[in-house]
Amino acid sequence: MSPRAGRNTAGTFSPFAWLPDGDVVSFRIAILFRLLAALRCGLALPAIVLSLGLAACDPQPPMTANTLQQPSQMTQTIRMAEYRVAPGDRVRVVVLSDPELSGEYEIDSAGMISPRMAGRVSVVGMTPAEIEELLRTRYRTDGLLRVARLSVDLVARRPFYILGEVGRPGSFPYVSGINVAQAIAIAGGFTRRASKARMTIQRFNQTRGMEESVTEDSPVGPGDIIRVPERWF
Repeated sequence: MSPRAGRNTAGTFSPFAWLPDGDVVSFRIAILFRLLAALRCGLALPAIVLSLGLAACDPQPPMTANTLQQPSQMTQTIRMAEYRVAPGDRVRVVVLSDPELSGEYEIDSAGMISPRMAGRVSVVGMTPAEIEELLRTRYRTDGLLRVARLSVDLVARRPFYILGEVGRPGSFPYVSGINVAQAIAIAGGFTRRASKARMTIQRFNQTRGMEESVTEDSPVGPGDIIRVPERWF
């Protein structure tokens, strides 16, 4: 139901009729605190009323991976071509020369996959195009295929993780171009005890797992671990 004034069960006019009964007190308290904060900042009464009205009439839905604006198809294609795989990613190998050798493989903790008839192959840190060339050479060298025509595509990227003082700590599907603020929003936002100034991120790309301080504008990559500590006071 959209937020608007109406009549309560007694038939009298009430600006809080659209709220559930249990939320009326909380809503009034929130408005009181907004008024006090605005008055302390020196806002005029009309400006205060306008800001409260806009806040009540235009609630923002919680952010999820589906509500984030996705990059264009061309941008995603370029990023996929440059993407370097790591444990947790999943690739599809399509062998046109012999379809029975095709399959999907998740890169294990050692950075390896085991394509059919190719044995264990280390692919960590490689792009899909580099994996294609590696497997093409492997199949030809082992004498399995005289002409190895195949393709390698990235099926699923490893998730990112958020630990500590957020609404829903855990792992989340990666979204291209996401930053720390958007990742935190997907995880339910900060708790009241969160220390935004001491957030860290552990990256698993070129820095090989090094932990660094971040801000809400910092980019997030697949497999990154964001830690939001509890503030000291």
